[in-house]
Amino acid sequence: MAYVRKVACHNMEKLNDSGQMILISAFVISISFLVISIMLNNIIFASNTASESGIETNVFDSSNILKTTVEAYQKAYDGAGRGQNFDEDKFDAYMLNYSSMMARSYALTGTIFSLNDGSFDEAYFSHNGLKEGDDEWTVVRWVNSTDTFLMSLNMSKVADESNKFVIQVIDQSNNILWSAKLFNSNNQINVTIENSTEILDSKISSTAELNITDNKIGNTFFDFHFNSQTSGKRYMIKFINGSSAAGTFLISGDLISGDAFEIERLKVMNCTVVMNKRGHVETNVTIPIILPGGHI
Repeated sequence: MAYVRKVACHNMEKLNDSGQMILISAFVISISFLVISIMLNNIIFASNTASESGIETNVFDSSNILKTTVEAYQKAYDGAGRGQNFDEDKFDAYMLNYSSMMARSYALTGTIFSLNDGSFDEAYFSHNGLKEGDDEWTVVRWVNSTDTFLMSLNMSKVADESNKFVIQVIDQSNNILWSAKLFNSNNQINVTIENSTEILDSKISSTAELNITDNKIGNTFFDFHFNSQTSGKRYMIKFINGSSAAGTFLISGDLISGDAFEIERLKVMNCTVVMNKRGHVETNVTIPIILPGGHI
Protein backbone atom coordinates (compact mmCIF):
# COMPACT_ATOMS: atom_id res chain seq x y z
CA MET A 1 0.00 0.00 0.00
CA ALA A 2 2.80 2.37 0.89
CA TYR A 3 4.51 1.42 -2.34
CA VAL A 4 1.40 2.32 -4.36
CA ARG A 5 1.20 5.74 -2.70
CA LYS A 6 4.87 6.31 -3.40
CA VAL A 7 4.45 5.47 -7.08
CA ALA A 8 1.36 7.66 -7.28
CA CYS A 9 3.23 10.60 -5.74
CA HIS A 10 6.12 10.06 -8.12
CA ASN A 11 3.76 10.04 -11.08
CA MET A 12 2.06 13.24 -9.88
CA GLU A 13 5.42 14.99 -9.60
CA LYS A 14 6.25 13.92 -13.15
CA LEU A 15 2.90 15.26 -14.35
CA ASN A 16 3.49 18.56 -12.53
CA ASP A 17 6.95 18.87 -14.09
CA SER A 18 5.52 18.13 -17.55
CA GLY A 19 2.76 20.72 -17.08
CA GLN A 20 5.26 23.36 -16.04
CA MET A 21 7.41 22.57 -19.06
CA ILE A 22 4.35 22.85 -21.36
CA LEU A 23 3.44 26.23 -19.80
CA ILE A 24 7.00 27.49 -20.12
CA SER A 25 7.23 26.28 -23.72
CA ALA A 26 3.90 27.93 -24.59
CA PHE A 27 5.07 31.19 -23.01
CA VAL A 28 8.36 31.11 -24.92
CA ILE A 29 6.53 30.37 -28.20
CA SER A 30 4.09 33.27 -27.57
CA ILE A 31 6.93 35.68 -26.89
CA SER A 32 8.73 34.48 -30.03
CA PHE A 33 5.65 35.05 -32.18
CA LEU A 34 5.24 38.54 -30.69
CA VAL A 35 8.87 39.46 -31.39
CA ILE A 36 8.68 38.11 -34.95
CA SER A 37 5.42 39.99 -35.55
CA ILE A 38 6.93 43.27 -34.34
CA MET A 39 10.04 42.75 -36.48
CA LEU A 40 7.97 42.02 -39.59
CA ASN A 41 5.79 45.07 -39.01
CA ASN A 42 8.89 47.25 -38.65
CA ILE A 43 10.41 45.83 -41.84
CA ILE A 44 7.17 46.37 -43.80
CA PHE A 45 6.79 49.93 -42.43
CA ALA A 46 10.41 50.81 -43.24
CA SER A 47 10.05 49.35 -46.72
CA ASN A 48 6.85 51.26 -47.43
CA THR A 49 8.30 54.47 -46.06
CA ALA A 50 11.40 54.20 -48.20
CA SER A 51 9.30 53.39 -51.25
CA GLU A 52 6.97 56.34 -50.67
CA SER A 53 9.92 58.61 -50.03
CA GLY A 54 11.51 57.58 -53.30
CA ILE A 55 8.30 58.29 -55.22
CA GLU A 56 7.82 61.70 -53.66
CA THR A 57 11.42 62.72 -54.32
CA ASN A 58 11.18 61.77 -57.98
CA VAL A 59 7.77 63.30 -58.58
CA PHE A 60 8.02 66.46 -56.54
CA ASP A 61 11.46 67.80 -57.30
CA SER A 62 10.29 71.40 -56.91
CA SER A 63 13.51 73.09 -57.92
CA ASN A 64 13.60 71.30 -61.28
CA ILE A 65 9.90 71.93 -61.91
CA LEU A 66 10.26 75.65 -61.20
CA LYS A 67 13.41 75.93 -63.30
CA THR A 68 11.71 74.19 -66.24
CA THR A 69 8.63 76.41 -65.88
CA VAL A 70 10.68 79.62 -65.82
CA GLU A 71 12.53 78.51 -68.95
CA ALA A 72 9.22 77.71 -70.66
CA TYR A 73 7.83 81.19 -69.96
CA GLN A 74 11.01 82.84 -71.21
CA LYS A 75 11.05 80.76 -74.41
CA ALA A 76 7.38 81.51 -74.97
CA TYR A 77 7.96 85.25 -74.55
CA ASP A 78 11.01 85.21 -76.79
CA GLY A 79 9.18 83.19 -79.45
CA ALA A 80 6.18 85.53 -79.35
CA GLY A 81 8.29 88.46 -80.49
CA ARG A 82 9.00 90.49 -77.33
CA GLY A 83 8.48 94.28 -77.16
CA GLN A 84 6.16 96.13 -79.55
CA ASN A 85 5.78 93.14 -81.90
CA PHE A 86 4.70 90.84 -79.08
CA ASP A 87 2.05 88.26 -80.09
CA GLU A 88 0.13 87.37 -76.94
CA ASP A 89 -1.90 84.62 -78.66
CA LYS A 90 1.31 82.87 -79.67
CA PHE A 91 2.62 83.20 -76.11
CA ASP A 92 -0.61 81.76 -74.66
CA ALA A 93 -0.58 78.85 -77.13
CA TYR A 94 3.00 77.91 -76.17
CA MET A 95 2.24 78.00 -72.45
CA LEU A 96 -1.01 76.04 -72.89
CA ASN A 97 0.93 73.34 -74.71
CA TYR A 98 3.60 73.28 -71.96
CA SER A 99 0.97 73.07 -69.19
CA SER A 100 -0.91 70.26 -70.98
CA MET A 101 2.30 68.29 -71.52
CA MET A 102 3.26 68.58 -67.84
CA ALA A 103 -0.25 67.60 -66.73
CA ARG A 104 -0.19 64.45 -68.92
CA SER A 105 3.28 63.48 -67.71
CA TYR A 106 2.46 63.78 -64.03
CA ALA A 107 -0.96 62.15 -64.41
CA LEU A 108 0.90 58.84 -64.85
CA THR A 109 2.03 59.12 -61.23
CA GLY A 110 -1.41 60.08 -59.93
CA THR A 111 -0.43 63.74 -59.64
CA ILE A 112 -2.52 66.71 -60.73
CA PHE A 113 -0.37 69.51 -62.20
CA SER A 114 -1.78 73.00 -62.75
CA LEU A 115 -0.19 76.26 -63.86
CA ASN A 116 -1.77 79.70 -63.48
CA ASP A 117 -0.21 82.91 -64.69
CA GLY A 118 -0.91 86.57 -63.96
CA SER A 119 -0.58 89.70 -66.06
CA PHE A 120 2.48 91.22 -67.70
CA ASP A 121 3.69 93.92 -65.29
CA GLU A 122 6.33 96.59 -65.47
CA ALA A 123 9.46 95.32 -63.76
CA TYR A 124 11.46 97.01 -61.05
CA PHE A 125 15.25 96.82 -60.97
CA SER A 126 15.16 94.55 -57.90
CA HIS A 127 16.48 91.00 -58.15
CA ASN A 128 13.11 89.36 -58.89
CA GLY A 129 11.58 92.38 -60.63
CA LEU A 130 9.01 93.10 -57.90
CA LYS A 131 8.68 96.22 -55.76
CA GLU A 132 9.28 94.16 -52.61
CA GLY A 133 12.19 92.21 -54.12
CA ASP A 134 15.83 92.17 -52.99
CA ASP A 135 16.99 95.64 -54.01
CA GLU A 136 20.77 95.10 -53.77
CA TRP A 137 22.10 92.41 -56.07
CA THR A 138 24.77 91.53 -58.61
CA VAL A 139 23.46 91.54 -62.18
CA VAL A 140 26.51 89.89 -63.75
CA ARG A 141 29.97 88.83 -62.52
CA TRP A 142 33.38 88.32 -64.13
CA VAL A 143 32.79 90.75 -67.00
CA ASN A 144 35.61 91.37 -69.46
CA SER A 145 33.80 93.95 -71.59
CA THR A 146 30.32 95.43 -72.02
CA ASP A 147 29.14 96.10 -75.56
CA THR A 148 25.59 97.29 -74.82
CA PHE A 149 24.10 98.92 -71.74
CA LEU A 150 20.62 100.36 -72.32
CA MET A 151 18.16 101.47 -69.67
CA SER A 152 14.70 103.05 -69.84
CA LEU A 153 13.09 104.29 -66.62
CA ASN A 154 9.44 105.06 -65.84
CA MET A 155 9.75 108.42 -64.06
CA SER A 156 6.50 107.90 -62.14
CA LYS A 157 8.20 104.93 -60.42
CA VAL A 158 11.62 106.49 -59.76
CA ALA A 159 12.26 107.58 -56.17
CA ASP A 160 13.67 110.93 -55.09
CA GLU A 161 17.23 111.68 -53.99
CA SER A 162 16.74 110.27 -50.49
CA ASN A 163 16.29 106.79 -51.95
CA LYS A 164 18.19 107.00 -55.22
CA PHE A 165 18.77 104.05 -57.56
CA VAL A 166 22.49 103.29 -58.00
CA ILE A 167 24.39 101.26 -60.61
CA GLN A 168 27.91 100.24 -59.61
CA VAL A 169 30.80 98.63 -61.47
CA ILE A 170 33.18 96.94 -59.01
CA ASP A 171 36.54 95.34 -59.78
CA GLN A 172 37.94 92.08 -58.39
CA SER A 173 39.49 93.92 -55.43
CA ASN A 174 36.08 95.35 -54.51
CA ASN A 175 36.99 98.85 -55.69
CA ILE A 176 34.30 100.98 -57.33
CA LEU A 177 35.38 101.73 -60.90
CA TRP A 178 32.24 103.58 -61.95
CA SER A 179 28.78 104.42 -60.63
CA ALA A 180 25.62 106.13 -61.80
CA LYS A 181 23.17 107.63 -59.29
CA LEU A 182 19.66 108.11 -60.66
CA PHE A 183 16.72 109.82 -58.99
CA ASN A 184 13.55 111.78 -59.69
CA SER A 185 14.00 115.55 -59.58
CA ASN A 186 10.66 117.32 -60.25
CA ASN A 187 9.64 114.49 -62.60
CA GLN A 188 12.93 114.65 -64.48
CA ILE A 189 15.81 112.22 -64.27
CA ASN A 190 18.89 113.36 -62.40
CA VAL A 191 21.98 111.43 -63.53
CA THR A 192 25.23 111.71 -61.60
CA ILE A 193 28.33 109.80 -62.78
CA GLU A 194 31.20 109.08 -60.36
CA ASN A 195 34.32 106.99 -59.99
CA SER A 196 35.88 106.07 -56.65
CA THR A 197 37.16 109.58 -55.97
CA GLU A 198 35.13 112.23 -57.80
CA ILE A 199 32.01 113.24 -59.70
CA LEU A 200 32.74 112.91 -63.42
CA ASP A 201 29.57 114.49 -64.81
CA SER A 202 25.89 115.09 -64.07
CA LYS A 203 22.74 116.02 -65.95
CA ILE A 204 19.02 116.60 -65.43
CA SER A 205 16.89 115.44 -68.34
CA SER A 206 13.21 115.22 -69.20
CA THR A 207 13.96 111.95 -71.00
CA ALA A 208 14.91 108.78 -69.10
CA GLU A 209 16.17 106.75 -72.07
CA LEU A 210 19.81 105.99 -71.24
CA ASN A 211 22.33 104.54 -73.67
CA ILE A 212 25.27 104.16 -71.31
CA THR A 213 27.74 102.54 -73.72
CA ASP A 214 26.86 104.89 -76.61
CA ASN A 215 26.87 108.04 -74.41
CA LYS A 216 23.34 109.28 -75.01
CA ILE A 217 20.32 110.36 -72.97
CA GLY A 218 17.50 110.22 -75.48
CA ASN A 219 19.07 111.63 -78.64
CA THR A 220 21.37 114.01 -76.78
CA PHE A 221 25.04 113.32 -76.16
CA PHE A 222 26.08 112.77 -72.57
CA ASP A 223 29.40 111.27 -71.57
CA PHE A 224 28.66 108.48 -69.11
CA HIS A 225 32.44 107.75 -68.85
CA PHE A 226 31.51 104.06 -68.65
CA ASN A 227 33.81 102.90 -71.44
CA SER A 228 36.86 104.85 -70.26
CA GLN A 229 36.47 103.78 -66.62
CA THR A 230 35.96 100.07 -67.34
CA SER A 231 38.25 99.48 -70.34
CA GLY A 232 40.84 96.78 -69.68
CA LYS A 233 39.30 95.94 -66.29
CA ARG A 234 37.55 92.84 -65.00
CA TYR A 235 34.44 93.62 -63.01
CA MET A 236 30.89 92.95 -61.91
CA ILE A 237 27.79 95.13 -62.38
CA LYS A 238 25.61 95.67 -59.35
CA PHE A 239 22.23 97.37 -58.70
CA ILE A 240 21.57 99.10 -55.37
CA ASN A 241 18.08 100.26 -54.29
CA GLY A 242 16.64 98.45 -57.30
CA SER A 243 13.13 98.65 -55.86
CA SER A 244 13.38 102.47 -56.08
CA ALA A 245 13.02 102.46 -59.88
CA ALA A 246 11.13 100.56 -62.58
CA GLY A 247 11.66 100.15 -66.29
CA THR A 248 13.63 98.04 -68.75
CA PHE A 249 17.29 97.27 -69.36
CA LEU A 250 19.58 95.37 -71.68
CA ILE A 251 23.20 94.52 -70.88
CA SER A 252 25.41 92.40 -73.14
CA GLY A 253 29.09 91.72 -73.60
CA ASP A 254 31.79 89.14 -72.92
CA LEU A 255 32.85 87.36 -69.75
CA ILE A 256 36.39 86.64 -68.60
CA SER A 257 35.85 83.05 -69.76
CA GLY A 258 35.35 84.31 -73.32
CA ASP A 259 31.64 83.44 -73.32
CA ALA A 260 29.11 86.03 -74.43
CA PHE A 261 26.34 87.17 -72.05
CA GLU A 262 23.07 88.99 -72.53
CA ILE A 263 20.58 90.01 -69.84
CA GLU A 264 17.33 91.70 -70.81
CA ARG A 265 14.37 92.73 -68.69
CA LEU A 266 11.17 94.01 -70.28
CA LYS A 267 8.37 92.62 -68.09
CA VAL A 268 7.71 90.52 -65.01
CA MET A 269 4.91 88.00 -64.56
CA ASN A 270 3.82 86.04 -61.50
CA CYS A 271 2.95 82.38 -62.08
CA THR A 272 1.62 79.79 -59.63
CA VAL A 273 2.53 76.10 -59.82
CA VAL A 274 0.26 73.67 -57.92
CA MET A 275 0.84 69.91 -57.66
CA ASN A 276 -1.66 67.68 -55.88
CA LYS A 277 -1.21 63.96 -55.15
CA ARG A 278 -3.95 61.84 -53.55
CA GLY A 279 -5.73 64.98 -52.35
CA HIS A 280 -2.59 66.32 -50.68
CA VAL A 281 -1.02 69.52 -52.02
CA GLU A 282 2.70 68.81 -52.41
CA THR A 283 3.67 72.03 -54.22
CA ASN A 284 1.92 75.40 -54.21
CA VAL A 285 4.29 78.23 -55.02
CA THR A 286 4.05 81.59 -56.77
CA ILE A 287 7.18 82.82 -58.52
CA PRO A 288 7.98 86.02 -60.43
CA ILE A 289 9.38 85.41 -63.89
CA ILE A 290 11.65 87.94 -65.58
CA LEU A 291 10.91 88.30 -69.27
CA PRO A 292 12.63 87.67 -71.57
CA GLY A 293 15.54 86.94 -69.16
CA GLY A 294 18.80 86.14 -70.87
CA HIS A 295 21.86 83.96 -70.57
CA ILE A 296 25.11 84.30 -68.66
